Amino acid sequence: MKKIFTEYMFLLVLSTFGVYFIVIYFFGNNQSYGINKTVGWAYDISNQFFYNALIDFFSKTLFLIGYFLIFLFQRKTIYHISITHFCIIFLSCISIFFKNYIISTIFLLISIIVFFINVLKSHTIKR
Repeated sequence: MKKIFTEYMFLLVLSTFGVYFIVIYFFGNNQSYGINKTVGWAYDISNQFFYNALIDFFSKTLFLIGYFLIFLFQRKTIYHISITHFCIIFLSCISIFFKNYIISTIFLLISIIVFFINVLKSHTIKR
């Protein structure tokens, strides 16, 4: 189990996101959200989902690219930080599924911080 979280975190995160997107696609409510044009030159983005979707997309892309680079450079991550990061990602996915976007945004921001700590710590450890 320790080897999966330290050496193959990229594959673990990739499979987690794959299962998450399949579950959301088949069991979630597919709704469209847009930008409401107001009178004048300004746009009104009045939906919390829009901000959460941007943070969610960029953070998940950052995690996949970051852990893939760690995998390619043959670096190991810290076991306890990797488990913590995986649990925070899982909790943010669950909170998105239950449409609790404020909690999900908080989990995503904490997840980005834990990811950078994990990347900085993995720089010093080689397989």
